[in-house]
Amino acid sequence: MSENSGFHIQTVIILAIFALVFGLIYFFNKRQPFSGWVAIGYSAALMGYVIDSTRTPSTHIAFIFVSTAMFWIFSLAIAKAIYVRCNAAFPNILVGLILSSAVTGFTVLTFFAPDISIRSVLVSVVAGILLALCLPPLWKAGGRVIDGALFGVIATVATTFVVRVAVVYSLHGLTLTEQSYSQSTYAWIFHFTSGICALALAVVLLYAAGLDMIWHFHGQSNRDPLTGLLNRRGLKGLFKTSTVRSQDSINIRSVILFDIDHFKRVNDQYGHAAGDKVLQRIAKTASGLCQNQGQVARTGGEEFAILTDWIPIETAQLLAQHICDSLRFIAHPELDADHKVTASFGLAVLTDADSLHDAMDRADQALYHAKRNGRNQVALAKVA
Repeated sequence: MSENSGFHIQTVIILAIFALVFGLIYFFNKRQPFSGWVAIGYSAALMGYVIDSTRTPSTHIAFIFVSTAMFWIFSLAIAKAIYVRCNAAFPNILVGLILSSAVTGFTVLTFFAPDISIRSVLVSVVAGILLALCLPPLWKAGGRVIDGALFGVIATVATTFVVRVAVVYSLHGLTLTEQSYSQSTYAWIFHFTSGICALALAVVLLYAAGLDMIWHFHGQSNRDPLTGLLNRRGLKGLFKTSTVRSQDSINIRSVILFDIDHFKRVNDQYGHAAGDKVLQRIAKTASGLCQNQGQVARTGGEEFAILTDWIPIETAQLLAQHICDSLRFIAHPELDADHKVTASFGLAVLTDADSLHDAMDRADQALYHAKRNGRNQVALAKVA
């Protein structure tokens, strides 16, 4: 076995392993489409590499076109994966224009004005451009180390796709033919750099996929599965990470607890499925009204808590009253038309010496005061 053949086999094995690994990650976690697109990319790279590395002067042009298409699909699938991961809108129109121009150019340089050297330039440049489409969303999302690592590796790989052509042709000239391609310096450099780039990119993408899974499952442990709100554990974590006091002495943080009035009657009369729908609507309404003013958590069956941002106490009271007033106007199709769902609220100001438990305990006492006074109202806890 020649050294060159050994390199080809190693590259094929590497591409196959990563296509399989990313495919398995997606299979076991369908919520991570990022890995699914990467698996498609590496599967395409595997097919394209096998065809191109076994190419001979007698290889039919259809196979050459397929290997080129697979190379472009690899770049396109990686770009799509990054856009999915960054929750960004994929530039379909731009991609369509790039691909239509590339296919047209490939066709002209193959059948109407045959020139394999210029065609090889086209193939690599288009792949580099498609891969470079990943960079804008990564730049915008670059608040984490892994985003920066992805940006750096993808920028390097995209640059390599383009630069390798310029380097080879500046040293050896545009001398390729269909007959000489398979044994040319360009073909060797193309295969070598493609293998190295695929390996480097796969390592960083795999690390990103692993981190995404960890963040996903960590997020699940801090979230209520029914409403998507923070749970009690998530609320405690939020409290620990938001302890930096506002420099404005007017602004304070508060804890608002609210409990749905007579919720047991909803479950008993209409069923738990209807009760779940009611909880989801109330959670969505409260969360929407708290935007930029606090975070809502579901701390029990029909119990919710709000940890406000640093805002004046008057604003926190108005927020609690606004939510209280809004809940009774929510339409619940599962319930009778005249069945209004209300909630009782307790609000406690967080002092510098307070733990979250202390403030929630005072807010809970205020909440029960609101219930004893007739429900569907906001009660303010005494200052500690």
